[in-house]
Amino acid sequence: MVHNRARDRGTIRRSRVLGAILSTSLIAAATGVPVARAEEHTIRATAPWVSRARVFVTGRQQGFLLGVLVGRLLVEQKPNPLDGAELLCPAAVDADYSLMTQRGEGRCVITTASGDRLFARWSCAGEPDRGCAGRFVLLGGTGPYQGVTGDAEFTLRIQISDLTRFERLEAEYDLAGLATWPELRYRTP
Repeated sequence: MVHNRARDRGTIRRSRVLGAILSTSLIAAATGVPVARAEEHTIRATAPWVSRARVFVTGRQQGFLLGVLVGRLLVEQKPNPLDGAELLCPAAVDADYSLMTQRGEGRCVITTASGDRLFARWSCAGEPDRGCAGRFVLLGGTGPYQGVTGDAEFTLRIQISDLTRFERLEAEYDLAGLATWPELRYRTP
């Protein structure tokens, strides 16, 4: 008899917990309160970009670039709401061809076709013209991306090796390049 009472109490506790979960779900559904359903995503993407950048020749073989990289995100996995999204990335890149070093940093706003946005920051280091590798970190967003988190290794390529073509110490030039994310992992709330 004692054994049956302990088992009955356990059954009662489990049914109360299940009842509480069920009633919370029903109340949320009835009142329109969203129930959290976090989703994990992983994509491979590239973004060819262009920029009307301000280039400063800061030494015999040194250059400093300030610009806004503009392009479109091309996602390998289709369909994906980020495929074709607009990329707008203010950037600063410092290149030293005598030491073969390059450092860069910036921010990005990724705008989907539906107008939702993701915000990110990035930094990278590498060799001029070979690529600047680093971290790309998602900081949040709007709409379904509000509260998004994620990050990835990424590579930024900028081709500006011929500093002799820059006639002035400071001028604007049209530049192009490619950003690559081999595995961008992100989580939507």
